[in-house]
Amino acid sequence: MTAKPLFEYPDPHTPDTVDRLVEAALATDGINAPREALTAAFAYTAEPVEHLITTEQGRERIHPTRLRSVRVGGETALELSVRLFGCAGSTWERNERNDSCWGSPADPASATAEWMLPPTEVWHGSDGKPTAALSVTMTSADRVVAVISRASELLSAGDGRRRYDLSADLLLNGQEIPCLMVAQVYRTPEGNFWAWPTVKGNNRTKGRHHILKTDQAALLKATDVTAALHRWTVERNAELKQADSDDHPARLALQVAVVDARLIVGCTKPELLHQVAQARNRRDHIHANLGFTPNDQERAIGRRVLAKYREAGLIDGTVFGVLAGDLPITRLHECPPDAGICEQRDLRCMLLLAQFFPAAGDRRRSLIRKVMAEPEGELLNSQHTAERLRAYSALCSVSWPEAWNPRVDDNTVPVANARAGVVLSRKSAIQLQAIADKDDDAFAELIRYRAPQWLAAFKLADADRGSMGAQTNRGTDDEPGPSTRARRGIPNALAAMNARRAQAVGLLREMAAAMEEGRDPRRVDAFGNTDDAGKAADQAWFDDAFPKGTGQRLPRPPYTAPAPPPTAGRQGQQPLFHAPPPPSDRELADTKKAGVRSLLNQIESLTKDLTTLADAARSHAAAAGMSPTWEANESERLNVQAGNIVESLKHAVEGTRPPDEGHRG
Repeated sequence: MTAKPLFEYPDPHTPDTVDRLVEAALATDGINAPREALTAAFAYTAEPVEHLITTEQGRERIHPTRLRSVRVGGETALELSVRLFGCAGSTWERNERNDSCWGSPADPASATAEWMLPPTEVWHGSDGKPTAALSVTMTSADRVVAVISRASELLSAGDGRRRYDLSADLLLNGQEIPCLMVAQVYRTPEGNFWAWPTVKGNNRTKGRHHILKTDQAALLKATDVTAALHRWTVERNAELKQADSDDHPARLALQVAVVDARLIVGCTKPELLHQVAQARNRRDHIHANLGFTPNDQERAIGRRVLAKYREAGLIDGTVFGVLAGDLPITRLHECPPDAGICEQRDLRCMLLLAQFFPAAGDRRRSLIRKVMAEPEGELLNSQHTAERLRAYSALCSVSWPEAWNPRVDDNTVPVANARAGVVLSRKSAIQLQAIADKDDDAFAELIRYRAPQWLAAFKLADADRGSMGAQTNRGTDDEPGPSTRARRGIPNALAAMNARRAQAVGLLREMAAAMEEGRDPRRVDAFGNTDDAGKAADQAWFDDAFPKGTGQRLPRPPYTAPAPPPTAGRQGQQPLFHAPPPPSDRELADTKKAGVRSLLNQIESLTKDLTTLADAARSHAAAAGMSPTWEANESERLNVQAGNIVESLKHAVEGTRPPDEGHRG
């Protein structure tokens, strides 16, 4: 659409003209948005009606050139291109970049969350048929205003590293890229409020409202939008008359007085409208160039994987909704009626793990490789595994009040197991805890697949890689002075827990109980008993209870035999997938080679730590007047020990050298 330069704000259409546009839209094939939504949108129309409608067989319809059929999310949506007043549209509270700032229905403890977004539903018309509009139930009209205001505020916090001032660009050049909007009704006890949130172009919508000095929430609640728009245009035109130059703010604001927009007015399967609309927003955040937070970006990647599974018919809408974080976990078949918070979270996380590491023969294997853009024909490597684990971990944190660093799950799934597929015991975390002190496989499964996230959720450990800058000072409850946090990552913490099994099992049980009771976990002693004084566990205590450098390497995740086929009737939680065959010699060789690389990396890191410690020792010794720093016999012993280690390393890696040319057959 070509637009002529504006010299003043046009008058809004009368209610009769709006009704004419609505009737033309309802008579157009493919448009199934409800009358109320179309009325709310066409009230903001800022172009002649004759540009939008045409007459066919004596009846007015929307002109075909204004409609575009788009295939998105496996379904077809119909978009209407129209010119609207710049104050049209509202910010989308479900923007992917701010996902971690809202509570989710998939958090069993979300009833206590201050900011939780209720699930979206499809709006049904008076005839009972689903329409191309979303419906959200809110507690009050004031809550609607608060949610929209917070969504706008979060956009500023999550704007990323934009290299230009968006508002300044809009003032100079106008809005060059149309926003995409979808109909949504906020249902409250005070009545229904129809809006058109911007599912693509939220920052542009926020920028327009700021430039035009409009309150999007006030317009949303207006009983007569046409009258409100008329008052607004009169005020803006009065300001224009006072403008004495082209650089006057009132004249610059004309750049966004009227803008192009695309409205989703039709959907072949309205039940999937939310996913169809969100797919555009999600795609923008997967490979975003504005530096969004890892959690929000990884969640967008994970949801894209799940969306492709749904399109392929591998999971249904309910499973998708729960795993994406849009529905409560109790909607799953596998969720027992009496499942507690810990069991619900565990069920969802393990189902997510199954989606990201499917076993041989599962159709998901080829599909996830395409969605994650993993090179075709190349074996899954450590980088691919890490990327999957971070998307998985970010989605898991949806079921918790606060998101953690998605790197906490790095290395929990070895590459060999990632290639073969993760196999679980089909026991819940609660069942595993009951036998973990005696059952090696149960303990290993808890340590690998539950402990990282639980430690992160309760802030007992984090994904720090050991950098000096990542350290902070924290004091334990009974120590008034600060204590330096140990430089360690999650793998080191898990290894330390593996070395102190009784205490680790006790801590895991205590964390599970803390989830149910909505409190912090208490400290446990070496025998796994909780602290009599009820002192809360914190990171300083954890570092003392499970010291760095005392760990044992985690055992390889166990393979489990496939479960027998289910009999008639609904059983308990079914196996997520069948067990893969035993690893081949090639896979075992790859695993051992990866182990060599990992150990050398650890040794290299320890060597740097050793250098830092030696330099610090010399510095403090010099300050104390100690000369030399080490006595002669101790210095000699350290040098001999270091030399032996170097010779042992050379001997260990000698077999990695390629054979000489002369010895090749």
